[in-house]
Amino acid sequence: NRSFVTMFVDYNHNRLKEVVHGKSSDELFSALKHIPGRENVKVATMDLCDPYKSFVKNFFPNAQITADKFHVLRLLNPAINRYRKEITGDKRTNPVRKLLLRNGKKLSFFERSALYKWLDIYPLMKELYHLKEALHGFYRIRGYNKATYALTKITDRMALSNIKEIKTLRATLLKWRCEILNYFNFKVTNARTE
Repeated sequence: NRSFVTMFVDYNHNRLKEVVHGKSSDELFSALKHIPGRENVKVATMDLCDPYKSFVKNFFPNAQITADKFHVLRLLNPAINRYRKEITGDKRTNPVRKLLLRNGKKLSFFERSALYKWLDIYPLMKELYHLKEALHGFYRIRGYNKATYALTKITDRMALSNIKEIKTLRATLLKWRCEILNYFNFKVTNARTE
């Protein structure tokens, strides 16, 4: 039986404001309703959690919601790990494990060459990997309009996939599209909360 706590961090002053037991909208509202000035909150950033989204919309009526960039980037990691284990077994020392999860821009020429040769043997893994890299590339874009176009291209590409996890991810990206794109307006993440 797991229990949750929800942390609220003042982004401007880089300090913890509240810790509340639970994560449902009702639990959070009940615990925080005494706080004045919530209409002054302009931006709220969070992981992709529907109860948090519902809570913020009701509790902070003037806040723009931003989906945390690092949670979006990690969405494909479980699928990559699962398929990789089917190929290599559950060896944590296997070097391909780290190469698959690292940002491709940070790989050396030799690491990238070795990984691409390995991926050519496993087309399903190759598709997952290149989609993960497309999401990393998406967050390197400058400007809201370019990001909007790029996200549409990514989700259109995902629509052509037969991989279940990619279809699930596409549905998540479409559901959280506005909040994901808000990152390009506000450039805030959950890093201080983490």
